[in-house]
Amino acid sequence: MQNIKKKVQIVVARYDEDIKWLLPYKDIVIIYNKGEYNYLLNNFNIIKLKNYGRESHTYLYHIINNYDNLTEKIIFFQGKIDDHKILDIEDYFGNNDFIGKFNKINIDTLKDNINHFGKWKNDYKNGNMKISSYTPYEWLTKIIGIDLDLNLPISKVVWGANFSLSREIILSKPKIFYENILRYLDYHINPEEGHFLERTWYLIFKNNFIVKKRIGYIYLNSEFNKIKDILFKIDKYEEIHIWKSIISNYEIGYNEKIYYTPDNNKYLIISPKIISNSFNISIKAKNDAHILIEFNDNNIYEIVLGGWNNTRSVIRDYVNNKIIIAYEKQTLDANNFINFNFIIQDKIKIYEKENLIFDINNIFEISNIKNIKIKSNFKSDAFWNYDNVTENYEKFKIFLCNSEYDNINIFYQNNYLDYYIEKINILEYL
Repeated sequence: MQNIKKKVQIVVARYDEDIKWLLPYKDIVIIYNKGEYNYLLNNFNIIKLKNYGRESHTYLYHIINNYDNLTEKIIFFQGKIDDHKILDIEDYFGNNDFIGKFNKINIDTLKDNINHFGKWKNDYKNGNMKISSYTPYEWLTKIIGIDLDLNLPISKVVWGANFSLSREIILSKPKIFYENILRYLDYHINPEEGHFLERTWYLIFKNNFIVKKRIGYIYLNSEFNKIKDILFKIDKYEEIHIWKSIISNYEIGYNEKIYYTPDNNKYLIISPKIISNSFNISIKAKNDAHILIEFNDNNIYEIVLGGWNNTRSVIRDYVNNKIIIAYEKQTLDANNFINFNFIIQDKIKIYEKENLIFDINNIFEISNIKNIKIKSNFKSDAFWNYDNVTENYEKFKIFLCNSEYDNINIFYQNNYLDYYIEKINILEYL
């Protein structure tokens, strides 16, 4: 038994459960603690985690953060196991690649929404569960990308999610596969996807997966030019997303009664590809966008688009500090976004949906756009410069957020679902 223990690690997802039952195995136990500290924890190797994602979050966190040095066998337990039907603990040390107390599940039942019961039914009804937009089957096949054998209508399920896995079965899928699953759990105490996983762990580990294209993202706290040469050499991604926080133009905003209202779920997206002197911008509520457009004839215009609490947007001559035109109407759609299309030819035209709201004649002759810049937080008078990205590197996209503390993962839970999303560690490429 001692030789077996050297090859095994017990991973425990704990909130406030009594863990005396683990004391005989304390030398090989690692407890991910999401609740209050208890004196018994002094006997164990402890890692503190935020209380997100139920036990599924804990299991995935362990796999991802130990992917390159996993033990031969990993046993995954919840902090309390006596309310679940389980095997004898010693049985989980066996040689099979997936060991658990199995029941049968009809795969067709996964094609319907879960009929929660007991505590979970109440959580579903009262809003304490983050309800998924998908059925378990849709999430498993379309979002996670499991290639199910449709000729096998019955599968196995381990209720309570107490099971063991071999290192080989875990490593049969790349780390980014598990990171893609975690992105749907790492934000809420009780996401419904955690309940999906309880029903589908066996299907995930016993079926092949469909490889997805990759997007790498990075949050910049320095100027883009300082690392652009490094990013341009990274070739494993179909797209690279660059995130930078914006800052309002306080002086102009104050003078023109356009107020900056911070919001942690605020995102601003501008397409870095300018085609025929036109581009689009989409602004999340509670946000103002400050855009500088430089033309080859040295004219510079600033467009300030007012957001949620603001009823005024302006275009001004930036060189002469002169307001050219103002728009006195709130411009939010039903989803609290402001969507604008810019067309710049012999005049500036800005459309909100199909409605023309800015139409400025005779302020300059026809000239090409030299540069588009967006207010950033490098320093008070600096703007984000798109010039180096737009002309030569179509796979780069610029995203602007409130700050680096924004939960960018929330954005990727609803966008780019056909891709794996991976944070770029720039230190790996220095």
